[in-house]
Amino acid sequence: MAARNRTGYIVADLSRDTGFSSATIFIDPSKWSGRRRNIVVGALKNGLTSCGQETAYFIECLTEAYGGRVQTLTRGQNHIDTSAVKEDEVDNLIAYTCAWIRIMFSTERHTYRNSHLSNWLNFAKDGKRPSTIPAPNISGAEQVAFIKQYLKDDDYTTKSLRLQLVDMIEQGLMLSINVKASEA
Repeated sequence: MAARNRTGYIVADLSRDTGFSSATIFIDPSKWSGRRRNIVVGALKNGLTSCGQETAYFIECLTEAYGGRVQTLTRGQNHIDTSAVKEDEVDNLIAYTCAWIRIMFSTERHTYRNSHLSNWLNFAKDGKRPSTIPAPNISGAEQVAFIKQYLKDDDYTTKSLRLQLVDMIEQGLMLSINVKASEA
């Protein structure tokens, strides 16, 4: 999310200082557009983001700040963590993905993404269990519905934390995120 005012640029500058430790950012969801609210609330309810990269990153940070987690899918991060997939469905999702890639290769020209998918396919054909699985290249809503059926059910605490966050957003309560300096 690009800073749109001078204060945002000042905060970004301060965070580059070697003495920067952390900052607390307050967010007023009552000032969000209806579209943004729907995207954030939908991701929190589903446990899965499928939106623009900056919005997905914001949702990830917000969710983590409140103790929850979401599976993120964006154009740049279009894979599913195998650890997030139901154990008894991992092989099914890998098989589906292999079939999808083979079908796609029969109809599309060579691209960088296809090279990456080809490498993944070869890895999977060797019987190795990948740490990530490419998401199918289908529309956002269809992709969410497809992937959601394979994801592990959230434990009660994680889902509860996300739903509490949804309630706070819908009530227009002030949210906060504490951003810490990286250890590197």
